[in-house]
Amino acid sequence: MCRLEAALKTTSYSGPVWSHQFNVVALCPAVVFQVYIIEVTDGEHRWTVKHRYSDFYDLHEKLTVEKKVDKRLLPPKKILGKNSKSLVERRQKELELYLQTLLLQFPQATPTPLANFLHFHLYEINGITAALAEELFHKGEQLLQAGEVFSLRPLQLYSISQQLRLAKPTCCNGDAKTDLGHILDFTCRLRYLKISGTRGPVGTSNIQESSLPFDLSVFKSLLQIEVSDCSSQQIQGLSSLRSSLATLCVHRSTETMMSILVPEASEFSQWEPEGAESGCPVTAVIPVWRNLTTLDMSHNCISTIDSSVKLIRKVEFLDLSYNQLSSVENLQHLYNLVHVDLSYNGLRVLEAAHTRLGNIKTLSLAGNQLDRLTGLTKLYSLVNLDLSHNQLAQLEEIRNIGSLPCLEKLNLSSNPMCIIPDYRTKVLAQFGDRAAEVCLDGTVTTEKELDTVEVLKAIQKAKEVKDRMSSGDKKVQSVTCRDAQDLTTQTTFRVEGSGCDTIVTEKSKNVTKLTMREIQSLLIFRNVLRKYSSPFLKILLNHIFTLQSEAEEVRQVLWLSVVLYKSPEAELTCCLLLSTDTIYFLLEDSASTLGHHSDFECYLYLCCCLSIRLSELLSVNVGLFDQYFRVVGRSADHIVCCLSRDSYGTGVFLQELMEALSLQQHLPPPEPSDQDFYSQFTNTNTGKMQNYELVHSSRVKFIYPSEEEMGDLTFIVAERKTLAITAPLSSCSFNILLYLLVFQVRTSSLQGSGLPAPASSPVLQPRTLILTSTDVFLLDEDYVSYPLPDFAKEPPSRERYQLREARRIRDLDRVLLGYQTYPQALTLVFDDLPGPDLLCHLTMDHFAAGGEEASRRGGGVSGGAEGEVQWCVFVPGADSRERLISLLARQWEALCSRELPVELTG
Repeated sequence: MCRLEAALKTTSYSGPVWSHQFNVVALCPAVVFQVYIIEVTDGEHRWTVKHRYSDFYDLHEKLTVEKKVDKRLLPPKKILGKNSKSLVERRQKELELYLQTLLLQFPQATPTPLANFLHFHLYEINGITAALAEELFHKGEQLLQAGEVFSLRPLQLYSISQQLRLAKPTCCNGDAKTDLGHILDFTCRLRYLKISGTRGPVGTSNIQESSLPFDLSVFKSLLQIEVSDCSSQQIQGLSSLRSSLATLCVHRSTETMMSILVPEASEFSQWEPEGAESGCPVTAVIPVWRNLTTLDMSHNCISTIDSSVKLIRKVEFLDLSYNQLSSVENLQHLYNLVHVDLSYNGLRVLEAAHTRLGNIKTLSLAGNQLDRLTGLTKLYSLVNLDLSHNQLAQLEEIRNIGSLPCLEKLNLSSNPMCIIPDYRTKVLAQFGDRAAEVCLDGTVTTEKELDTVEVLKAIQKAKEVKDRMSSGDKKVQSVTCRDAQDLTTQTTFRVEGSGCDTIVTEKSKNVTKLTMREIQSLLIFRNVLRKYSSPFLKILLNHIFTLQSEAEEVRQVLWLSVVLYKSPEAELTCCLLLSTDTIYFLLEDSASTLGHHSDFECYLYLCCCLSIRLSELLSVNVGLFDQYFRVVGRSADHIVCCLSRDSYGTGVFLQELMEALSLQQHLPPPEPSDQDFYSQFTNTNTGKMQNYELVHSSRVKFIYPSEEEMGDLTFIVAERKTLAITAPLSSCSFNILLYLLVFQVRTSSLQGSGLPAPASSPVLQPRTLILTSTDVFLLDEDYVSYPLPDFAKEPPSRERYQLREARRIRDLDRVLLGYQTYPQALTLVFDDLPGPDLLCHLTMDHFAAGGEEASRRGGGVSGGAEGEVQWCVFVPGADSRERLISLLARQWEALCSRELPVELTG
């Protein structure tokens, strides 16, 4: 590199002298051309410009045409030896002389081609204002009409301010497009302004924009201004915007609010806002910000909220996030505050926030160091609260905000409490009846979570009752037993079973929730159960519904029916609760369920509990099509069949059960001496499916239906059909398309039930519905006894499947969907045509009298018109009901070549 410096001082206009110094440096690389660096000095500012000789040549051509510059002034081109050292050094001197001559030739105003050549439009005051004026001359009106935000740099504003201070014409170069008046006209009408500074030097210069003062008083109509990466000391004239400004945003520019809102405070030690009454003498009365409603001073270094907020009484949105606040002060002067953002500061405690924040609706405290919420208890108008990324570890702190009546959105993510099991449901439980209205961590509360919340609330109430009773503060003077009729006004059904009559009460969803809220009554009913419960229920009294330890958490709540192994003839309504330690069965019991008692006892509506610890669980049998599942413990008392009648509900429970079992302590593998000889050498890796059995890592077996079970059921159906007809049938006719657990609804009087009821009440008979390609069947099924438990010594007293009803699909006339009796019920209307008897048996009953046989065949059907047979079937699951209708319609259309009539009744 060869370097040659030459100093040149010129004046570009009359008046104050601006010094320009040019140092031309030639770079001598091993390339085809040379690059010359021009170092320009303008007072304290310096910058560099790089040009090739061809750029000098183009500049000279323009000046020759426009300004009649002598063509011989520029050094001539060289073809040979142009990169030689001597030529380069000589050309540097000649180019410096060329620039010196040009500036001496134009002392009043630098020509535009020369100004652009030296980058005056980027770094020099005259060039910057001229370029901005020309831009606004062409686009100013369009920008104002569009209402867009216009961006300016502090260097441009500094240049405008300096130009206004000079006693010189507004257009010094004679070009009307560059007149300063275009800028002033634009700034007077501009509404939205953005000022973006830079950190460090500008371009190739040494100019630091953060040190350049600028005046904003030229803006007369501003509604919104955003200032970033500047210094509050360089901003002048901001107070002139108090009458018009509605939105003020300042980022990375100040350490105090006072320097922005009250810049006059640096001159007056005692001041008061306009309109305020002061009891002491003041040196200045400061006008207020009349229209300012939004103040965003985020991403600064503000440590306190000072008294300057007295001037912004109309502010509704205040953003002080990403600062250094350690306390919240003086906000009581802002009566109109609605949204406050104090996130990512240094707040450790917030006491009596309602005295400072008033009736705000949105409050963000994310990213602070809060570990208590006692100061938020009286923010009654709060709707949205963000407490994420704090130090909240105790769930008890949520009680401080659980009573806020308007709170709808709460964010607690990234707090220590979030690692607590069932954190969401425990937090939602603090809101009581408003749990459904609260959106936690951006996720809407699900129905499953609401059910769990109800259980947690009931458990908490039960603990409170127990604590009061143990402390002696309150003593129970009497026990009240509730009549079953008090809990519901719906229809009462009688479920027929072998050995006894069971009263099942249909409850609405609200009644179900009412029962859940009163789980704590179990503690009070304990003595009553000992006195009035049936003999079978007495063995369950030791299973009191209490959590085993504080670490036990509820994972799943499911309403269903259960059948107990020791009482397979009765189907009981049950609330199943799965925790991390135990499966609880909350049963509804009537004194007439499993025994015969006095009239007084028939009106008892009591609850009892059966529990099976997960550590004592041996296996889980999953029924066909996931319609039910059986839980098997270590004895006959701990075998319960759960009839969900919903494949989705069964799947969700099994998944939750597997996760709960995974939390249990894994048992060590048995010693080789305790194993079978061959099992020592086989791979018994747990958690894999083998022969329809999934052995969980906790050693609990999940047994799924095998092909043999489906084959047995298919054989029973096929046998009945084959006996009824003589024509050979293909095996495809016996394929089972659908398997559902349903109820068959009949009309019968409640005789001897002991309950007041109408003369005729619907009777629900549990049935298994099977649909094949040509027929539909209703069966009685023993759900709880099969497959036989390991300890069973003899087979059950009744068969697993007993066929009750059977009809051909082609005999189906129509399907009735109505809202009488029960909305989930549908009626299948068959034509009572003479044909083969699908229930034919090769026994003497086949040759019985006509009346007896007719009674056996038609006893389970509801009455209809003459020549018709009606099956009224109640399908609990909506999806199952739709699937049944869809498959029936498809098979009926295939058999009858027309669409199945489906009618809606009243």
